[in-house]
Amino acid sequence: MKNVLYIGWIGYHNLGDELMFDLFKQQFSRLGEDYKLDLVNNEKRYLDNAPLHVYDLIVLGGGSIISGPDQIMQPYIIETLYKSLQLNKKIMIWGSGIDWVPKSYIALDSLISWQVSPDIKQKAQTVFKESVWTGVRGPLTQQLLQHCGMNGSIEISGDPAFLLDQTSVNEKTEKMIGVNWGTSYQNIYGHDEITLENRLASALNQLIAKGYKIYFYLVWQADLEVTKRLCQKLTDQQAVILDEKVYHQDELMALMDRFAFTINFKLHANYLSLAAQTPFIALGYRFKIFDFAASIDLSDMVIATDDVQLSEKILSLEQQIITNKQNIADTMQQYQQMYQKKLIIPFEQGLYL
Repeated sequence: MKNVLYIGWIGYHNLGDELMFDLFKQQFSRLGEDYKLDLVNNEKRYLDNAPLHVYDLIVLGGGSIISGPDQIMQPYIIETLYKSLQLNKKIMIWGSGIDWVPKSYIALDSLISWQVSPDIKQKAQTVFKESVWTGVRGPLTQQLLQHCGMNGSIEISGDPAFLLDQTSVNEKTEKMIGVNWGTSYQNIYGHDEITLENRLASALNQLIAKGYKIYFYLVWQADLEVTKRLCQKLTDQQAVILDEKVYHQDELMALMDRFAFTINFKLHANYLSLAAQTPFIALGYRFKIFDFAASIDLSDMVIATDDVQLSEKILSLEQQIITNKQNIADTMQQYQQMYQKKLIIPFEQGLYL
């Protein structure tokens, strides 16, 4: 019996993190009854008590768990993976990404020195060098890691959410926009969620005036109250639907099949829209949103949350989507199929043995 430990941000009923673990379990189930899977939350209080010695493989799963606030690498996660190697265990990185870094890092501008001890940096280099397979969320994560001296083989695997099944493509003739709103407790570019909310409300009111209906949907229950507040700022309540249910990913993709396009705050709302072949506008509130868009060559569909012209740019992108919806759909499908092949490599090539 081979024992495998998956590290992820699980237990808070956040749709994005839960679906990534679900997708890992789907792939893992192909390995058969000789493999047993356990889960540990990636927070320090849980990792410090994880019995690493009983596992044959430790997997750093999907999500923004390479980095933490204001740093490129979480030292305690590196310590956990390094300790696993010292115990002669195999480690694998499967779709993880960087987040919580300054906006200037997107283009490697004004990149400060990595603020960790030489000991942690050496351990991180060992982790990336000896990982049996390293797949990261996007090209921005890859280039930042390489810039910081991580010289192992780092693949751009895409986020695990690319493994979502593509849903059937309707003509999407209904003039309805799916909108995902929420909060990151001011941890956004611009650090002002109310100003962002007001700019988004202005854009939505203008879209309603053009004949659209707005359908609000959640990916995390904690986002409900701020979504209600945004709803109240829309002038024509007859054109607004607020769905308070947090759906399973398959149900939500089926719902998205009705939308002409989506406007999304949370990261995985965009991946779900992509899998539903529904064009999206992403609100770039942190590094991970830009990393996602760069991974599918659709960076033009991201608007930074500190952009003073956010309302105007949403209206401009609406026109771009209507004009180029087939090209956008083709691009999304092409990249999803490419990353699906990459994400299953560890399971097909036996790198976990």
